[in-house]
Amino acid sequence: MKQDETTRAEKFVVRFPPGMRDRIAQAATHSHRSMNAEIVARLQRSMVEWPGDLPRAEGCVPQGLEEGLLLDCFRRLPAEKRQALLALLV
Repeated sequence: MKQDETTRAEKFVVRFPPGMRDRIAQAATHSHRSMNAEIVARLQRSMVEWPGDLPRAEGCVPQGLEEGLLLDCFRRLPAEKRQALLALLV
């Protein structure tokens, strides 16, 4: 069965300057995600913050990124604040 192009992830090789791989690994561990997920989350966030060429309403997040941004913020919370937030949602 052939995988649909819209669901296939693209691969791209990146060369990091000395020490950056270790910093990414530390950030990924802190955020409780893989290095790949950490890099993708940071790139997505930078693209949201970057003005770019597309018109966008002020403060508006491109569709599809809201969940990722919320999850990123949640993961950065200290454990006790994550637990308190989860208790409010239950």
